[in-house]
Amino acid sequence: MECLAAWSGLAIERWEVALDEDKESVIAQTPHWKVRKGNCGGAHVVLHSCRSTSLKLELWTIALETLQQFIAPYPHPNIVQFLGVVTPSDQVQSDAPPPNECVVMEHLPISLYDVLHRDHVSLSRREIALIAIQILQGLLFLHRKEQSLGICLTSKKVMLDGANGIKLRRFGLEFVLRSGKAPAQLSTAALKTIYEMAPDPHPAAKSSTGCSSVSSPGSLSPPRSSSQTSPRCSSQPGTPATPSTYTSSDAEFTTITQDLFAFGVLLLEMCAGEKPTNELFNRISRAKQVDPVFYGVLQLTLSLGGAITLEDPRKKSVLVTTEDLLNMLVVNEQQRAVEEQQLSSSSFPCFLYVDRYFVTREAEQVEMKVRERDRRGEIDLKRLAAVEQELLDEQKNFSILVLQLEQAQKEKALMSEENQRLQTQLQTSEQSKRESDAEIKRLVAKNQEQAEHLLTLQISLDEEHRKVETFQLARVSDAEEKQGLLFEILKLKEDKRKIATEKQEVEAKCTAITRKVGREKEALEDLEGRLAQAIHRWEEEQRMRRRAERQTEGTSRQLLWIEEERCKYTSVLQQNPMGKRAPKESLLYVLALKDKEIEELSRRLQEALDGQAALHADIARLEVDWNAVNAEKEALLSRHAAAQNELLTRSSQIEMREEVIAGLHTKLHGVNSEIKALQCRVIDFEEELDRQAKKKADEEKARKLRQCLTPQCDAPRYLVGASGYCKECEELAGRASSTRDVKQQRHRRHRSWDDASIGGVGVRKNAKNIPIMKLVRVLSGSDDSRVEGPDQQQLLEALKHLTSLLKADESLKDDLPECLVIKSVLALLHHQKRSLVLQLECCRSLSVVVFNHDRNRLIVVAEGGVEPVLAAMRNFQSEAKMQETSCVLLTNLAHNCETNRKRILDAGGIDAVLQAMQTFPEHCGVQKRSCWALLTLAGSDLMCDSIAMRGGLGAIIAAMLNCPADEHVQYYGSWALVNLLSGTERLQAFARREGVREVAEAAHACFPGHEGIQEKAGEILRLLG
Repeated sequence: MECLAAWSGLAIERWEVALDEDKESVIAQTPHWKVRKGNCGGAHVVLHSCRSTSLKLELWTIALETLQQFIAPYPHPNIVQFLGVVTPSDQVQSDAPPPNECVVMEHLPISLYDVLHRDHVSLSRREIALIAIQILQGLLFLHRKEQSLGICLTSKKVMLDGANGIKLRRFGLEFVLRSGKAPAQLSTAALKTIYEMAPDPHPAAKSSTGCSSVSSPGSLSPPRSSSQTSPRCSSQPGTPATPSTYTSSDAEFTTITQDLFAFGVLLLEMCAGEKPTNELFNRISRAKQVDPVFYGVLQLTLSLGGAITLEDPRKKSVLVTTEDLLNMLVVNEQQRAVEEQQLSSSSFPCFLYVDRYFVTREAEQVEMKVRERDRRGEIDLKRLAAVEQELLDEQKNFSILVLQLEQAQKEKALMSEENQRLQTQLQTSEQSKRESDAEIKRLVAKNQEQAEHLLTLQISLDEEHRKVETFQLARVSDAEEKQGLLFEILKLKEDKRKIATEKQEVEAKCTAITRKVGREKEALEDLEGRLAQAIHRWEEEQRMRRRAERQTEGTSRQLLWIEEERCKYTSVLQQNPMGKRAPKESLLYVLALKDKEIEELSRRLQEALDGQAALHADIARLEVDWNAVNAEKEALLSRHAAAQNELLTRSSQIEMREEVIAGLHTKLHGVNSEIKALQCRVIDFEEELDRQAKKKADEEKARKLRQCLTPQCDAPRYLVGASGYCKECEELAGRASSTRDVKQQRHRRHRSWDDASIGGVGVRKNAKNIPIMKLVRVLSGSDDSRVEGPDQQQLLEALKHLTSLLKADESLKDDLPECLVIKSVLALLHHQKRSLVLQLECCRSLSVVVFNHDRNRLIVVAEGGVEPVLAAMRNFQSEAKMQETSCVLLTNLAHNCETNRKRILDAGGIDAVLQAMQTFPEHCGVQKRSCWALLTLAGSDLMCDSIAMRGGLGAIIAAMLNCPADEHVQYYGSWALVNLLSGTERLQAFARREGVREVAEAAHACFPGHEGIQEKAGEILRLLG
């Protein structure tokens, strides 16, 4: 049971309101708010109600307060009308049939957003002016009441009725949340739009009502009022225009300045016909094309938020008010009406055709806008037509080549027939015989020349064989050295085994000594116990002696007392004549008793003295034994220390031997690596010899058959010249070389750094760059392109060492240009064009040099590093590893650098990557790295269009289809498609026709556990709708 607040304003009975039974009756719905369509008195209305939540009562109370304070007291024809509130008079059950309690507002089904962006209707100048004037009339009414609209003015808040009327929608959940009284649990972070951004805490100039506002040049919209407001604004605590204190950028009403800024964005949206984004401010010139007055209004309103700057600096201090903007638009419309009337009266002698003239003029304007909208489509169609024309030209050229081939075959058949006829004539004619003899002689001379050429080839082959033999001898010597090292290692292992046995013996001796020391320690502990017992016994004897002495003293005192008593008794007895004894007898008796007692005490004392003497003798004997045990203990401890020292000495010797063995193992590994390097060099040398021999044989065969030396060219014989190439191949070779020279000159001309700073002496002498400089001397020491033998191996080792150093320490990359590393590697790339191994290693080194370093990336491209890489890709088209490494290098060069991307495009880098994908269609490594390169190159609309025009979209689709089981190809291919489709809408339409959606769906279904593929494939499907 919830007791809702009663409404004292315009109350509507519940039976007067009914909900629409249509399925689309719910207009909007949030966790706490619901907006539905309904009927009230036969008219269509909108019902705003709170949902049954824990915040329902609080939200309903705030909504009623907001209505009573800001909505109900301010009706206007250009603001959506408030009709009343349906509230129960008693407690209402939460499950009662709807509607229970709701706010009833006027219903307008169409908004300006629907007209512009849903139906894509282009508004005319007059329509834009009428809409803008009615919006300003509504805003002026509120601003004169010292209120703002309260919510952000967007195209969705501008409603259209059926009579060309415009009304502003104020009330809603956003208005309630911005009141500043909404519960803290309701987040308002989603209220920000392009019309309203974060506030700037600086003080601002006054607006039309005197309230302060901020003009921040770095924001897209005017900020809210700060705490330093004028008395006029702060005196009204309930006014939504300028709150007295600033709490949050999301939980406040908008200011009047923000209303004017939002109106400017809305006017620009109507003129441009596009949704409001940050890029919309770059299209403000379209408003000038529609109407110069609109452009002036936009300058005044958008300058409030710093989105643009005023062209006239004198207008910066002018206050912008709603009334001024309205007057500008109204005066402009009046002047337009006067001009049209004058035009109609001056251009037409009769008023019968005036309407037809204006209709024709508006039709022409609409047609111009349609042509402007379709211009992009026509450009795309022209481009596609150009591509189709190129395909047709290629087909025509292919048909021409087929005809040339047929003609050559016919000529070949005719030549065979002619040869047969000549052969018959040779048999019947002697003249032909002499000619044949002369031909034979000529052939004999040619055979001799060929034999001489073969002899020279044989000599060169023998030299190469001698070199191979020297390599084999070097291998044999390396094997012998390896065997010697193995023998030395075996000896060291034997020494190690002996040292281990000695170590075990020493450990056994140490164990025996430890046991003996333990036994001696136990005996010593026994003697200590006996000594403690003897001392305890002596102490007991001393106590007994003291006790006997005390008893003797007590006995003496007793005897004295007895003597005194006796004296008393004696005197009494002497006085008593009746005593039984005489005094003399009684005295003798007492003295006898006393002597007996003294003898007994003397005997006991003598026994105590004898016991004490015996105890002293035992103590002396035990002290002698204790001294002997201490001496033996000291001897054992000295022996134990000596054993410990000997053990430490043995351990140090063992560690030294192990270090020697480890050093020998390291040398052995180095020798093995050198042997492997020599084997690789021998294999590369043999492959190079085979390649050269095959190339010479092919050239000789081509010259004999008069074929073009270009492998892919099949030109007929009559087109092949004396150089061995056809005319087209010669022209292409000349054009490529001239283009490369021009591009290299352009790169040198467009350098943006100081050449004098590169290679500075101070940087080269730095301690950390000394290893780099040593490698630079090795790399720059050989400029001959015919590097063989140890020179080539030295260069390979230097490049590998350079790569490992840069991977281990990233800080070394900062000084590489000054140390001339980049120039040395690029020079090596230029000189070693025919060495596959050096080209591979150079590309790897450059990839490490430019990785994660923008300065080195720019310097490598500006030094002309793109052309040799592409040349290596062309020279070694059949080497998959070369294509992979080159694609990785192009990826690193194009990362986050649009300048490098354009230079790679101009040099033909995209064509090279696509050629590599075509050459290795099922090689997963090449396809993965090629897709990676394409997604890095597709960093702008220009690059996306260039890749798509060259067939990049189809190549990526083919890669994903040819490698369906490789997750890396699917991931990078999907990523590349996302970058390409994010460019323009025409690429998305082209992608739909090419089947990108099906490929993305297949990747999304085949790899459900791969997060990257799921994300990229989902993005593709979202872009393609």
